[in-house]
Amino acid sequence: MYAQGRAVLPHPDLDALMAEAQALSAAGPVPRPLTEDGRFKLVDEIMDCRAVVDQPTHALLALAVASRAVDRLYAVNGWWEVKRERWPADLAVKNPEVAQELNAVLVASEPDSRQAALETLVTRLTGDLTYRDGGSEPEAVP
Repeated sequence: MYAQGRAVLPHPDLDALMAEAQALSAAGPVPRPLTEDGRFKLVDEIMDCRAVVDQPTHALLALAVASRAVDRLYAVNGWWEVKRERWPADLAVKNPEVAQELNAVLVASEPDSRQAALETLVTRLTGDLTYRDGGSEPEAVP
């Protein structure tokens, strides 16, 4: 095949395979819901960021959390992943609100506004920022 998706030589089975591949590509990956463990980690990382909001490391932590949150947003929504440098443009097409929230984290010059923007972005995934019980059943201790 060429890079444009055209066959070099015709083959009787190739058209059907190409149509199937194009349909699978257009459908996107199967959405993967956020697990309770994944939710807990995001909430915990938000709390870590709150704890260092007055320190220079806040920017580093906040951007790392934003990166993980956007990765999970792609998985939860069943979107094909793209390179991080393409997130703003890709999200502007897929979900302009998320693109604005990510941009607010990226361009915030003050730690408090960066933290607020980060919490808005992460809340889109978690629903809220409260810790929850993991949902596991208690085990008897012998």
